[in-house]
Amino acid sequence: MEIVEQLNKAISYIESALCDEIHLDTVAQIACVTKDSFLRFFSYMTGMTLNEYVRRRRLTLAAHELQGSRCKVIDVAIKYGWDSADAFTKAFIRQHGITPTQARNPYQPLKIYPPASFYIMVKGAKRMDFRIVETRGKRVLGISRKIGGTASERFKAEHIMWADDCDHIPAKICDGYDGVWYGIWNRGSYVIAREEENVEENVTASKLEAHFIPGGKYAVFTTQRGGYAGDELPELHNLIHNSWLPNSGYRQVNDLEVEVYHLWTDKAERREKRYFSHPTLLE
Repeated sequence: MEIVEQLNKAISYIESALCDEIHLDTVAQIACVTKDSFLRFFSYMTGMTLNEYVRRRRLTLAAHELQGSRCKVIDVAIKYGWDSADAFTKAFIRQHGITPTQARNPYQPLKIYPPASFYIMVKGAKRMDFRIVETRGKRVLGISRKIGGTASERFKAEHIMWADDCDHIPAKICDGYDGVWYGIWNRGSYVIAREEENVEENVTASKLEAHFIPGGKYAVFTTQRGGYAGDELPELHNLIHNSWLPNSGYRQVNDLEVEVYHLWTDKAERREKRYFSHPTLLE
């Protein structure tokens, strides 16, 4: 476990120096390995070079700064290591698909990379699609369970509710998975639900619980396709609460969290195409 601690200290140093020059000698010294060893290991574990990671993290922080301040583009570019606004703009477009000026609009989608961290296996460093949206309230129908304990215990209990060989609550709501599902965590209860038009009529008659997802401003983080909810949703939760939210200038409203599952009935198609969003209501 000592090597894991050393690697995370090296990442902490890199994160603290994103606005300055990052010295590879210092990184290697903190990690207690040679420079070449650190570069090879980092690339193997994250799927990107250290230079790519640093560039993506800088462009992630730059995007958040442009959305949250009135700083000039050139000032943000220089702060994060670019010599000119043109070079910064080209790099920014390659990552986010929009210009720095367009990114000032808080409702523009971004492609962000959270900080890497090592827990035997690496977490973070993977791209997350992010955007701010304004939405109306939504009425859904579903089944709830009281859930207590830590966050990890909560995710295990949620898995039981979804699993075929356990509670398998989705089967009690409709026949088939195709479409959008909601997992709603609110004040100690977790709800699996769908919009009313996606619920079987005979099931609706059995008096499913009605729940209301409030309208407002949400930060929405969306995974790439093909992942597993048991891995992706805890990672999104960690990203939002430990990385993005503390530095965003926003606060989460109440204890409400919403998970959005995009699923398919065919199992092979589901494994290939499924993806998940984690909207967080802001104030």
